[in-house]
Amino acid sequence: MSYTEQPVQHPYPGPYAPPPAKGSNGLAIAGFVLGLLGLLSSWIPLLNIVGILLGVIGVVLAGVGLAKSKKANAGKGLAIAGIILGALGVVIAVLVNAVFVSAVDEAIDETTKTTVQAPSKSGAEGSSDEKAPSDAEVGTTRENPAPLGSAITGDDWTVTINSVETVAQDSIGQKPAAGSTLISVNLTATYNGDDEQGSTPWATVNFVGTDGTTVDTTSGSTMFIAENEFDSLKTLYTGASVQGDQLLEVPTDSWKDGVLAVSPDMFSDDTFVAVK
Repeated sequence: MSYTEQPVQHPYPGPYAPPPAKGSNGLAIAGFVLGLLGLLSSWIPLLNIVGILLGVIGVVLAGVGLAKSKKANAGKGLAIAGIILGALGVVIAVLVNAVFVSAVDEAIDETTKTTVQAPSKSGAEGSSDEKAPSDAEVGTTRENPAPLGSAITGDDWTVTINSVETVAQDSIGQKPAAGSTLISVNLTATYNGDDEQGSTPWATVNFVGTDGTTVDTTSGSTMFIAENEFDSLKTLYTGASVQGDQLLEVPTDSWKDGVLAVSPDMFSDDTFVAVK
């Protein structure tokens, strides 16, 4: 009995599987756009704060888009670019703002810097063996106050504290509270600026006690009014001066050991002046 060999039947190959379809990845696109905007705006000082926000949001969205890119088969490149651009924008914005703030601080320091010219002392030069502090140091601390009569010059104004005296009452008969004394600070403010419309004095004079407490004209037991009140609302032009008194209510037992904190301009640093 014989068998006839049958040819081997090979199955026909089935159709090839199509490549996975690409989907959309809106998060990757949004992250890229926001990251790019954050980078472009990062070079503008202060306004780039918005750029920092855009960069952070861009990085977050791009990160989520990157995670989604495997499933959607789309947006991987945009997501990576968005992360890089957003991160660069944040870093650049922080650096730009740091440089800008430093430059502004330096400019303000130059503008608000004050100089002190102490009154000339009578007597022959070199009569004292005691080493006098430099002009740059005088008045910068409470322990080294400038003497009465010193001219304190800021950007546009020069203020001189002429005298400090005690008074029993103010111009309308108001007396200080128990344990306090009224001191009358006489000052002169001279306008050195060049504004053609003139300017009003910005000078402030406060008292700083031995305990570090500051007393101004509004912190007393009442509002004291001097006989010759310093007129801070008077408009002055270049070279003109105004002189007057300010009354301060200070502790009776320690006021002579305190100092005055004098600022010739609105943004000037305080210069400390002795009260006696």
